[in-house]
Parts: sequence; structure tokens; C-alpha cells
Amino acid sequence: MFGDWSPFIWLAITLVPLLLLKRWINRHVQGLSLLLVGDNDLAMFLYFVLFLPGILLHELSHWLMAKLLGVRTGKISIWPSKRKSGRQMRLGSVKVGRADPVRNSLIGLAPLLSGIIVILLIGDWILGLNTIGDVFLSGEWPELWQGLVTYVQVPDFWLWLYLIFAVSNAMLPSETDRQSWRPVLIFWGGVAVLLYFVGWVPQVPRAVADWFLTAISYLAYVFGLTIGVDVIFIIIIAILEKLLMTLRRARVEY
Repeated sequence: MFGDWSPFIWLAITLVPLLLLKRWINRHVQGLSLLLVGDNDLAMFLYFVLFLPGILLHELSHWLMAKLLGVRTGKISIWPSKRKSGRQMRLGSVKVGRADPVRNSLIGLAPLLSGIIVILLIGDWILGLNTIGDVFLSGEWPELWQGLVTYVQVPDFWLWLYLIFAVSNAMLPSETDRQSWRPVLIFWGGVAVLLYFVGWVPQVPRAVADWFLTAISYLAYVFGLTIGVDVIFIIIIAILEKLLMTLRRARVEY
């Protein structure tokens, strides 16, 4: 019904819930860690350990992209530390030399690209989750249940699910990663507007358009899969949090 626009529609549908779930997870994992140990620094360390696979991939992606683009790199740090403001914690960092906005933008985008690749590999090649979306949309609930039971029986299913959880919650570019995006977006936006007003709108080759739509479809699929995995872990986190609040007779305010 939506034709070529359907990948963009699914991307828009999944993006907002993904951001809201990520925010909930970040807050409540820190709260759960605080309930477990009762110390802010130790709680942040537990948070760091939980998301360590994603943090490693995030920083190594910055480093590798910088190397591929010929930008100088320095020390890689994978350890929680307080920022200069003292209000936030830095879980990892990599020193990158100065470069033009385009290369800086690609370096900032690298964790998202690598995260998408890793989640696709785990979801499709290892767990075979690519068919569950079609079954869900078709409304064939008995087959959906049988499929879910089959997935759980995959060797190391929960380990792979945890890796999707850890990687997906560390793959979104940070505020620092996005700093160089603005001038690039403004420049290309200005070029597009100028071309439109002068009446010269280039014809995009069909092969390029198809490739772009495929990329958007994969992105929407990864976001949808991430939402499904996040919901599972949110239920687990909420249960543990409620249990610890009851046992410790304490409460975490968010």
C-alpha cells in the first residue's frame, strides 16, 4: 500500500520507541546496580561491565573508521571515568586527530554502522530471526509461538540475545559523535534547496535508489529487532528492580 515509502515509515515507527526504551534502560540499569551495591561508583562499574561488549565495539569502530579514512588516532580508553563536568560518566573514548567535517561525521557514525552489521549477523545468520517478523504481521499466531520456542532452543540463545542487547544500547552516536554532523547536513541541505530552486533535480539511478531503500529496510529491521530484545530485558530489569526494592526496603527515584 505504501510502495517505496514503506521502509521510511517503518523506520519512523521504530525510531522513537527505540530512543525511549534506550533512555529507560540506561536509567533503570543504573538504578538496579545502585540497589545491588549501594555505591554510586561501584554501580557505574557494574553498568560498564554489563554493556562492555557494546562499549568495546563502539570505541573500536571509531578507531577503525579513522584509520580507514587516514585520520590520526591516539590512545583508546575502555574504562569508566568522570567527565570534567563531574555530572556524567565516560565509559570509553578514543583520541582522533583533526579532520574535515565529512570524515569526522563518518567517524562519529561508525558505531551505528558496526552495530547494525553485528545485530544483522546475530539476528539472521545465528538466530534466524528474519522470518519472525513476517509471521507476526501475517497473524499466524500458532506458527509464531512454535517459532519462538524453536529460537529459544538455539545453542547459547540467551548469550546471543544479551549481545544484541549490549551492542544495540551502545551503538547510537553520542552527543560528541554528532558534533560534526550539523555543518555537513547544513551544506548538503543548502545544495539540495539551491538545486531545487534553479530547477535542476538530478535523476537518481534506479540501482542507487534500490540500494538506498534496502539500506533503510535493514535499518528499520535492526531497530525493530532491538526493540523486541529490549522489551525482554526491560521485563527482567523491572522484576529484579521491584524484588530488590522490596528486599532492601529502598527506592530509587528517577
